[in-house]
Amino acid sequence: MRKIIVLIPLILLMFIISCVQQIEPTTKKTLSELQIEACNAAYNSGTCDSRLNEVGIVLGEECCEVLGKCC
Repeated sequence: MRKIIVLIPLILLMFIISCVQQIEPTTKKTLSELQIEACNAAYNSGTCDSRLNEVGIVLGEECCEVLGKCC
């Protein structure tokens, strides 16, 4: 009987700990100089949705996320 009284709180504690959501540290994405130049050129020429994705150096979503361009 005494073992059950000790085991129940331990099981509950393990359950609570396993249910806690782990928070992952956020990593800030960076772009190379070439990617930044590609974002700037596409933004200035208005080709974010067409030419930028064709070239494949950087995606428009990455330009938007990091530089706030091509959104």
